[in-house]
Amino acid sequence: MRGRLRVRVPPDVDLPGLAHAMSSEPGVLSATCSPRTRGLLVVYKPETQCAAALKDAIARHGGVELSHAAPPVSPSLESTRHARGSLLHAAVRDGVSELDQRVQRATRGLMGLSGLLPLALSTWAVGQIVRGRANPLAWSSALWYAHSLFRDYGPPAPRE
Repeated sequence: MRGRLRVRVPPDVDLPGLAHAMSSEPGVLSATCSPRTRGLLVVYKPETQCAAALKDAIARHGGVELSHAAPPVSPSLESTRHARGSLLHAAVRDGVSELDQRVQRATRGLMGLSGLLPLALSTWAVGQIVRGRANPLAWSSALWYAHSLFRDYGPPAPRE
């Protein structure tokens, strides 16, 4: 996000000291750290400072080399992400993807959300039928409909 830079910091770096040092960099409005996630959030003025220079400053103050694991986002992809609704879609997709990974880890790869959600809703529906409460299932129908719309008609994930 323009004006915000979030980085993960290795365990051997003094995170509070790094946040303090980054706060004194020109163009930096604030620098906060999270010891729990080992994250550093730098809010800066994009008119006077650029993310690349801030990354260099973080590496210099932290005494570490930069990791270039993720390629920079191209301008055309950046403009696509800002299209109406695409940011919300990306946030929901990323959140669901993270939840799916957690479910897969918890089940040791046996099942993901794509299997767990139908199983849970089917179990709930059978329980409702057994109890004699087989009324129209408005909320669950809406959930299934939303799930299929999101899955089938959402924008495709970018290819790597």
